[in-house]
Amino acid sequence: MTGLRTLYLCGAGNPEGVRLALAVNRMEGRWDELVLLDDDPAKHGRSVLGVRVAGPFEALRGAARGGAEAVNMVARTTRKRAAARSRIAGFGHPFASLVDPRVDIAGAELGAELTVYEDSTVCPGVALGDATVVFMRAIAGHGSRVGRGCVIGPGAVLNARVELGDGVYVGSNATILPEIKVGSWATVGAGSVVVQDVPEGATVFGVPAQVLAAAACEEGPGAGGPVDAEVERQVSRIWQETLGVADAGAEVNFFDLGGDSLAALRVCARVREGLYADLAVTDIFRFPTVRSLARHLTASLSLEAGGSAGAGRAAAIRRQLHHRSGQGRG
Repeated sequence: MTGLRTLYLCGAGNPEGVRLALAVNRMEGRWDELVLLDDDPAKHGRSVLGVRVAGPFEALRGAARGGAEAVNMVARTTRKRAAARSRIAGFGHPFASLVDPRVDIAGAELGAELTVYEDSTVCPGVALGDATVVFMRAIAGHGSRVGRGCVIGPGAVLNARVELGDGVYVGSNATILPEIKVGSWATVGAGSVVVQDVPEGATVFGVPAQVLAAAACEEGPGAGGPVDAEVERQVSRIWQETLGVADAGAEVNFFDLGGDSLAALRVCARVREGLYADLAVTDIFRFPTVRSLARHLTASLSLEAGGSAGAGRAAAIRRQLHHRSGQGRG
């Protein structure tokens, strides 16, 4: 091979990944240079741990053939990760694996394009599918089978012989009991304890973890009812500020915007502070869009304030918010 060997790190919002790439290269000397790429123009020209953000993913189009490899650093949701991978693959450069050399992988079956962070444990007999990420302090117990494109969050534990389908996201510090099967594209919320099989595409949360079916988004208080515009505006603002996005979108899923269980906890705290409404983190899973959550809060606030339907409901909510705001200033 002639010319520079360059590793393109695609996604500047993952400093842990940059640190891993630097550590791997320091120990193995696989690349002459590391370059960050990100589609957010505001990040261009900045540096993360001394690695410069050189431009958007599109810069891969002009990278030298034979001398460039790419790593998909997107890991906030598995669906966004899969979409980013598809885009990167379109530029025709091979993907690299980043496996911390200090992690003992003896007896494990490793796929391609893996990212395995320091202090993680990959036990003998584990099979990790292509494009999977194992974060710091995560444990994959012996005999576990992990599908393609999964993310196993920091401190998460897969006990012996757990099976994950493709695209499963296991949140930070979650625990999956032995021999449990988790269906493809399911999400296990942070800190959850999974004690039974999880259906494909489901989201589970809690101790023990409960399945929050998609249909539940239209159940409970406010199902099919009105949405107060002021409540929706405040929910949208809270989402934007919590997730760091310019536009939350009334019908966009919270988790597709980069939300996770920890962000959901922050949203609940902000809603309690700003709207004076009780909100559990499971409600974010049940009502995962601005509009569905605002509809739920509209009904809850109205019932608490003794409001009626229509204009009376909205007026009751506004009177309640104004009254409570005045109490807070006193």
